[in-house]
Amino acid sequence: MGEGRWICVRQRAGPLIKECRALRPSYSRTDTPDVRREKAEIKRCSGDSSVCRTRRDRLELRLALFGQDGVFYTLTFDREHEPHSLDETRRRWKAFLYRLRKWSGRQEIDYIYLIEGRHGDHRYHIHAVLRDSQFPPAVVRYLWPYGTDVDDQPLLKGRKDSYARLAEYMNKERSDGVVLPLDKKLWVVSRSLRRQLPPLEKWHSDSGVIPIPPGAVLLQHQPLYQNRFGCYTYAKWFQPPLEERARTRANNLGIELNK
Repeated sequence: MGEGRWICVRQRAGPLIKECRALRPSYSRTDTPDVRREKAEIKRCSGDSSVCRTRRDRLELRLALFGQDGVFYTLTFDREHEPHSLDETRRRWKAFLYRLRKWSGRQEIDYIYLIEGRHGDHRYHIHAVLRDSQFPPAVVRYLWPYGTDVDDQPLLKGRKDSYARLAEYMNKERSDGVVLPLDKKLWVVSRSLRRQLPPLEKWHSDSGVIPIPPGAVLLQHQPLYQNRFGCYTYAKWFQPPLEERARTRANNLGIELNK
């Protein structure tokens, strides 16, 4: 397949690693539409886009930065404090964030938050991911000033669970131009969390085999795909220590992990 020609791309985020290796073709002015289409298939499915192609991919990486220290909250408003627009809901969030910062002594806060309002009873509510070490559930319930309905869940619910599940859930609603305006971002990542994402790693190799460490939890594996112009393979896994940390936290929360 050509020594040293494999283009390797790896993205780390907390315990999560995503890697792609590919032999990528070059375009030519003489390419026919069919040839260009086959080359584009290889280019599209390899390289940088293989690890952060979609909004779900990008959110998955940010969620992974929490490791086992993240808690997924659903924050619901009672009738007295119910917001009636997206902007009003965001003002409620900013007021709550101010309370979090004040409680933490003004230190930087890692968070991801999302406003929803189209499913269920069509009332605005907020999903947020916070660090358990900064804001355990009891503190969040104490600081949430808009009602008593605060639900908390671990980011990972089992041995084969992944951050992709929650990333997909948090991208399930689409802007409709009414409840959720078309020009508004639905989920937002704090600057402190964004800074923690390591840079993308790129290098060349003489091998297209992605080595999975012993004891790693393999989440996804794309076997070698090739056409007459190139090929690629892709894998995603948790580093080996994650399972022990997941089991410890699950036991503390009374959750039985899948065998």
